[in-house]
Amino acid sequence: MSRRSSRLSSSPLPPLSAAWADELLHGPIPQETEATCADCAMCLGPQDRGHAANFFRPDTKCCTYIPDLPNFLVGRILSDEDPRMAAGRATVEARLHAGIGVTPLGMGRSRVQSLLYDQGTGAAFGRNRTLRCPHYLEQAGGLCGIWRHRNATCATWFCKHGRGAVGARFWRALQALLGTVEVTLSRWCLLELGVNGEALAGLLSPPRGPLRPDPLEPTEIDGVVDPVRYREIWGNGWGREREFYEQSARLVTALSWADVLSIAGPEVRLFARLMREAYKALMTETVPHRLVAGSFRVTPTGPDVSRVVSYGPYDPLAVPTALLDLLPYFDGPPTKEVLRRIQKERGLRLQKALVRKLVDFEILIPPPPAPSSPISG
Repeated sequence: MSRRSSRLSSSPLPPLSAAWADELLHGPIPQETEATCADCAMCLGPQDRGHAANFFRPDTKCCTYIPDLPNFLVGRILSDEDPRMAAGRATVEARLHAGIGVTPLGMGRSRVQSLLYDQGTGAAFGRNRTLRCPHYLEQAGGLCGIWRHRNATCATWFCKHGRGAVGARFWRALQALLGTVEVTLSRWCLLELGVNGEALAGLLSPPRGPLRPDPLEPTEIDGVVDPVRYREIWGNGWGREREFYEQSARLVTALSWADVLSIAGPEVRLFARLMREAYKALMTETVPHRLVAGSFRVTPTGPDVSRVVSYGPYDPLAVPTALLDLLPYFDGPPTKEVLRRIQKERGLRLQKALVRKLVDFEILIPPPPAPSSPISG
């Protein structure tokens, strides 16, 4: 096995986006080993009873999200004949048969589903079966039926990060890049496959906006597809939806990252630059030259350990209370001087890896830049 194919097989990304990321980054993306999907790290344990609001139900996990699947990913799922994909493929076929949110652009949420998600996600994310993903395989222990072809959001969202906020920023940058690629390529497929003008107008007409949204139709509320509207949206693709999706998959699967950039244009190039910068930060272990204490919340969990929540509520860090007592030393002088002072005054030698961990989780942060002096006239 070549070095490149080895990287792809071990990538945390689905195969298609893994190949593009490999061409873009020329290096491996580390696994997020703390976010364990098969044995959900966010399900409540006996030691977590006092923090139940930040945990998920075992019969939903983080899968309380109905993914938007671009046409080419729908096609990859439908044409994937691997027996292990049978159950997941059936869930996509069920969405195709139901017709809700099914368009030449792909499979999306209905407006009712979007409304429930937008209004209820703060309280219900991870804890409400009504919002559970249709590709959640309950009989398989809650595995994802379309894991090998999941979309950008599902491929880049993790409850916990080995590098804390540094990892979170990388995955957010990658989600922005891949999400933009998905939108762009799904539209490119419409052009390549010759979707007619009337259908294009219906697909690409801008919504009225959140302040004055189009009113919900009775059929939408009932979860029933309007057959006339459905046929208008599909245009000359009506009646051959599956074939259209599979053709889209063949078109996009053949693209290299250079091809994607050529099709997508400057917006994707900008997101790619931001992602490369985030990847560089992810792969470095350098400790900043100066540090100060960040902003975080501390909850004692015992006489010697505290639970520290910094960059996100799902990823607390257990920190020895004695270590928290040392944070006032970090008030701006060079980090090396601070560490020497701690060793001299407290008799403690802090390892670089430990300081880096505190930086990753934004318990320690670089000081803000000094304000610039006004320009004299």
